Amino acid sequence: MINVILTVWKRNNLEDQLRAIYDQTADISDVYVYQNESHIDITYLRDKYNFKHVHSKDMNFKFHGRFTLPLLFTSKYTAIFDDDTIPNPKWLEHCIKVSDERNCIVGGNGRNYSGRGDRDCCGGNEDVAVDIVGHCWFFKTEWIHYMWRESAPTFDNGEDIHFCASCKIHGNIDSYYPSGLDPETWGDVKQMQYGIDEHASWRKSEHTPMRNKLYEHWMSKGWTTR
Repeated sequence: MINVILTVWKRNNLEDQLRAIYDQTADISDVYVYQNESHIDITYLRDKYNFKHVHSKDMNFKFHGRFTLPLLFTSKYTAIFDDDTIPNPKWLEHCIKVSDERNCIVGGNGRNYSGRGDRDCCGGNEDVAVDIVGHCWFFKTEWIHYMWRESAPTFDNGEDIHFCASCKIHGNIDSYYPSGLDPETWGDVKQMQYGIDEHASWRKSEHTPMRNKLYEHWMSKGWTTR
């Protein structure tokens, strides 16, 4: 029912992620590990966990590469996780419920654009519609075709904006950050542990200015932000 995509570059968090994925209560079809370059040896994990290894050995397709795999999938749903994102056991089950009820992309965080940059928002008792979601993207696999109707302005940043904006422009698909009343349904429980190291993209000086330009790019194509 769900194909899961995990990503490896320079962080060595994969075993924690695999453990969390195989603890999920939802029905998972296959787990794909998309590896950019060869900084981390993950071969020893093949004996412990069942996953398919897609390895771009000497080329880094950065943030967007993993979003090409669902073009080949036949699963009903796809869930793509950042390499610093660890979900609790009922996360994917919760995603199915919210996505089916609202016909939406579901994410591990939610952000809105203010004209001066995007900001985290939401959380609490209700599902909240947002401009983009991140950390994890859960969606009906067929929606990935909306993303690739449009070329990426850059591969250095903004895959989250590209995906959510294109789905809204071409499919009228909204993005939601789901309610979190039950901690077992939380989608990102170790962000402050894994997402603040030297590999964090938000630490780069050009990160926010580039994202602002990307928001404006997609708005010029007809995307309306909140």
